[in-house]
Amino acid sequence: MTSESSTRKKLRVGHRSERDGINAVRGLLERHGLVVDEVDGRSDYGRDLNVDITRDSAITGGIIGVQVKGGRTFFRRGQWIIPATKVDWAYWRASTVPIVGMVHDPDSGIIRWINLTEAARSRVLTESSGFKVSEQNDNLSEIVLEEVLSDDSFDYFITRTEAYLTATADSAYLLLLDFDDEIRRQGVFNCWTLGRRDPRPLILLRRVLTSLAGRSLYDGISVLAHATPHPDIFWTKQNWISPVVEKSIQASFRWSPDELAELVHAVETFDDAGSDWQRGGIGQSLWSIMVVDPELCSKLPLAVRAAAETGRVQAAVRLLICLQYLADDPLREVDALVRAHPSLEQHEMARLVVEHLREHGRFDVY
Repeated sequence: MTSESSTRKKLRVGHRSERDGINAVRGLLERHGLVVDEVDGRSDYGRDLNVDITRDSAITGGIIGVQVKGGRTFFRRGQWIIPATKVDWAYWRASTVPIVGMVHDPDSGIIRWINLTEAARSRVLTESSGFKVSEQNDNLSEIVLEEVLSDDSFDYFITRTEAYLTATADSAYLLLLDFDDEIRRQGVFNCWTLGRRDPRPLILLRRVLTSLAGRSLYDGISVLAHATPHPDIFWTKQNWISPVVEKSIQASFRWSPDELAELVHAVETFDDAGSDWQRGGIGQSLWSIMVVDPELCSKLPLAVRAAAETGRVQAAVRLLICLQYLADDPLREVDALVRAHPSLEQHEMARLVVEHLREHGRFDVY
């Protein structure tokens, strides 16, 4: 006779771990005021929870999907992972609602997370140190989770999530073209949020750079300088750009003479006393993105002419200083340009540059 227990349905392997994981994640999110709706199992095609982001008990309008994994089966080679197939990568990338992956450790109760959609759309995947990366590839069979989600780190999770939602909104980059400078600054920040892992937003920022003005231009130059070997940026895992991404961004740093004249004039306008052309100043950041252009030296005489002929004499002098630093024969080239333009020949600073070159030779840009 068959025993009663042998005829009963069994829980599928992993059911309890998954259930515990979902409960743990849901409890933490709801404890911090987020609105959590669990996805019916019959409708679960890649996420277990739909979550409305809140701030100060108010619905922000931001929504994320959460895919939850639970159990020791997701601990491999000393790391917590989420398995991935080509279909998974494609789904995470295409989802209009960002998918956040979370893994629950049943022994310690620790929850780890990663923005799967951000990872799928990125050029590189960054390790916890921030200074090691690997190129994103849909053939990768798993993705490592290192960020811990807890009561103590919850504000960081929300800040990161909201920044990503803002940067990926339909109008995120249109803000760069707004009439309001403060709104344009938000557009610059949106480019920075994604640009450290995907070069395209920062390449876009470079393309519109000369259309910016005021603080948004200042911010734009400062952000783009992070894609160069700027000697006076204090590099951390939060601001470092990997060589793979950096190379793509730097390839867009090819400047026309008119762009050079316009950007240098803008920096001169920020501070008439010239203190911005010192170590750590915005002038140093502008020089950092200019000098990446391999043809900069040949373009600078044309930029000097463009600035001098349009009355931007102070910018023309600054461009002379840039030119003398790169020129093979700085005195000859600078002296010829000063003599060719009456506005420069009459300018005290331009004459001082020539005299300094005669007496001391080449000198630094800042």
